[in-house]
This record gives sequence, C-alpha cells and structure tokens, in this order.
Amino acid sequence: MQQVSLLVLGLGLFFLGMQLVGENLRRLSSGSFRSVISSLGDHPLAGSTAGVVFGALMQSATAVTFILCGMCKSGLVSPRSASPIIIWSNVGLTALAFAATLDIHPFVAVGVGLAGIFFGMTRRSFWRAIAGVFLGVGLVLFGLESMGAGASIFHGAPWFDHLLQGAAGHPFLAFGIGILAAALLQSNTGAAMLVITLAGTGTIQLEQAALLIYGTNLGAIGLRIFLSLNLDPLSLRLVRLEDAFCIWSGIVMMSLFYLEQMGVPLVFAGAELASSSLPFQAALLFLLSNLLPALLFPVISSPVTRYLEKNFPSKESENRLASPRYLSPEALSDFTSSMELMDKETVRLVASLRAEPAENGEDGEPPRPKGFPELAEEIEKFSAKLVAQNPLTETQAFKLHLLRAELSVARYLSEAVGELNVALSSASKKSGGDTALLKPFEEKMNSLLQLLKQAGASLNPEEIETLRSASKNQANLLPGTTPNSDGKKRESEEELEDRFQLASWIVHRYAKVLSRRASPIQPKEKKP
Repeated sequence: MQQVSLLVLGLGLFFLGMQLVGENLRRLSSGSFRSVISSLGDHPLAGSTAGVVFGALMQSATAVTFILCGMCKSGLVSPRSASPIIIWSNVGLTALAFAATLDIHPFVAVGVGLAGIFFGMTRRSFWRAIAGVFLGVGLVLFGLESMGAGASIFHGAPWFDHLLQGAAGHPFLAFGIGILAAALLQSNTGAAMLVITLAGTGTIQLEQAALLIYGTNLGAIGLRIFLSLNLDPLSLRLVRLEDAFCIWSGIVMMSLFYLEQMGVPLVFAGAELASSSLPFQAALLFLLSNLLPALLFPVISSPVTRYLEKNFPSKESENRLASPRYLSPEALSDFTSSMELMDKETVRLVASLRAEPAENGEDGEPPRPKGFPELAEEIEKFSAKLVAQNPLTETQAFKLHLLRAELSVARYLSEAVGELNVALSSASKKSGGDTALLKPFEEKMNSLLQLLKQAGASLNPEEIETLRSASKNQANLLPGTTPNSDGKKRESEEELEDRFQLASWIVHRYAKVLSRRASPIQPKEKKP
C-alpha cells in the first residue's frame, strides 16, 4: 500500500510540476520569443537554433507551434521562417529529461522548499514566474523520485513481466504503448520522463525503453488535432508540419531499430558507448529520437511542403477589411507585439480611405469603406483585452492611449472623407459632370491620404512632418472656383470646399498624433 501511495504522490507532483514549469516559462519567454523570431528572417540555421532554445524553455513543441501560428497569421513571421523553428523545438524539449537522471535529492528538497516560500511571498509577476519555474522543476524531480520508489511494486509482478515480454517480442506493441502514454498524459516529454524513471529503477530494459520513447512523439498528434479545429488554413499548415515531423520521427527511429536488430551498430550502440547508466542512456535515446529526424527532415521537406500548401491553401475573406489580418490572441501576453499588430491594422484602416464621388448609405449616413467599422471595433476590443490581461507600466499605458487616440481620429477621418465623397457626387450632378471642378479636390485629398498611410506605417518623423505641412493650409492650394452670374460661388461648390477643409484639418490632427507617437514617449510627471 505504501508503494502505491508513493506512486500516486509522485504522479501528482510530477504533473503539477510540469504544469508550473510550462506556464511560467511561457510567461517569461513569450515576449522574447516573439521579438527574437520576428527578427530572424529567412535564416534556417538561426531558426533552428532558436527552435532548440525555445523548445528547451517552453518544454512543449505544441506550445511553440501554436505561438508561431499566431505570428504567421499576424504577418510577423513567414511560414518558411517558422518551419525550422517548429522542427528543432522538438530537439530542445529533451533538455529536462537529462535532469531526471541526476542524483540530486538533497538539493531538490531544499530547492522545493525555498522556491515554494518565495513563490508564496512575492507578488511581482516576473519574480513570481521565476520562482514558479524553480518550484515546478523541483516538483518534477521530487515526483520522479517518488514514482521511482513506488515503481518497485512492478518488480516480479506476473502481469507486468508478461507485458514486457510481449513488448520485447512485438516492437510495435511497445511503440503503440508509448503513443498511448503520451496521448493520455498530453505530453511526449512527460511520457518520456516516466519511461526514463522506470528505466532507472530497473523495471524496464534499454530496448523496451527505446521503443516506448520512440512512440511518445506521436502521442501529441491527437491533442493538436483537437486544438486546431478552428484554425485558419495557414495555421493548420504549421500544425500539420509538426505532425508530419512526429510521424517522420517514428519512421526514422523504427527503421534504425530494425537495422540494429539485424546487427548494424547504431543508436543502442552509441547510447551504451556514451554511458553505462541506464537512465542516462534512455535520456540520450529521447534526444536522438528528435535530433536524428530533425537532421534528416530536409530529405522529405519539399514534398511535405508541397502537400501542405496544396491541401491547406490560404483563403482571403470576402470582406477582407472587416476581418483582422494581424490581431492574434497569442500576442496579448506581450505588449510590444500587441502594439505592433494594432499599428498594422490601423494602417489598413487608413489605406482603405479614398476620395471619390459616392452617395449616402441606406441609413442616410456618409459612406465608409466596407468593413471599416468592424475592423475599428476589433482593434478597440483587442486593446481592451491587452489592458485586462497585463498590468501596464505608466509608459506603456501612455503609448496605448496615443494609439487609441489615433484610432479615434481615423474614425473621424472616415466620416469626413465620406461626407466629402457625398459632396463630390452632389457637385458632379449639379455641374453636369464637370470633372474639372471635382478633380483638384479628389487628387489633393487622395494625395494627403497616401502621405498619411506612409507616415502611419513608418512613424518616420520626416514623413510625418511632410504630412503635417501638406495638410496645414489647404485653402491656399486649391484653385479658385468660378463664381456664378451674381459673383457668388455655387452652393455645391461651397459645400465641397467646406467638406474638403474639414477632412484636411482632421488629417492635420492625425499628423500631430503620429508625431507624438514617433517621438520618445514620456508620460507627464504628476505634480506633487
């Protein structure tokens, strides 16, 4: 009974520790992850290195894959850049398995105690996350030790010996058990570490451990299928790439296993040569089961890529403006990335504005680009979620305030341009289609909107100053209109000029908001 209690206790501590490690490492590294990945470009070697590092940090290739899905959807990284990161993150996640092979019980006990005390006392999110990582690692190792002590219940058990004999005689049975274990635990790392622990107690031998470990990579496919049910085609392409790697891993390692059974010294021989410790050998096999397939993946990368592109083509929404192209829930944990994505969407709003004759809508309101209100609302909701999920510093709150101010001005500008377009239509009808009257207004407003788009996208001070100067006094730039017989301007022409001046003034205000956003942001100090 005591052994069963130790086994259950170990399992509980192990799962709790894995959850703490994963959650807190992702909290610490997600912002850095996005910053690093977005700066890599299409450099396979750099992407592979980043994949190893962040796989080790996040301890989940699935987590890395889904973060990259959000970044690809947001335009921060291309699928080509994401591919090596996804593949090599599987290599990085094997790092924790080697910690399970070390005899560090005294340090684990003290470490768990100190980390638990610090975790309970600190309230700052950064230090609390660090304490959570150490506490999680300690609980994982402590749980593995308890499971190792409780696993002695299996020694000499007839049913377990029979199972091992069946696995030894039927390799694919052991391989399937590895898949099932990872599927139940929802973690190939967790399943592999359980196998390593059993190997350390002498419960299973190296060959059986290897077959179980080879199967663990495929166990997470079911979870990813469930998590990806509502993903867009581009994101699905990346998730299926990770699935393809796991299947490739199984094919490669089982092929090497059968070659070794035929007398060719390969994986087992290398593991036995590297160490005489069975747990370390099992951990090394876990590493090789991801490293070797990653090294050999270029052999199948081209046909896999063609298959994924064919079966998961990118589709454009019918109302492209209404659907956010860049906003991604995964980016909400990182303020800088979220601001960048909202910037891109706001530029899309401005780029949709154009001066051209148009009638009022069915509701009697000035026309706006189709999807403009919906996208503006999505940006506003995203900013509200950013505030709700993150305690912002004073500087960050000020930056977000300016971005919201820009969004408000963009909404006013869309109304002003819509009213100008109605005035253009009215003047065209009253002048009998005189394009000479309308052309200067259209050209000059569209020129201002183009300058606004460029300045908003770059936040370049020189381009913003050009926009500010161009929109400062449009009255002096307009040609004189022809008075009627009594020397007065036609009513339609006066309305056209008024609407044009209003839109120009809002563009000028927009330039001032951009100027504040482009300058070093410093919130005003509060007076004592």
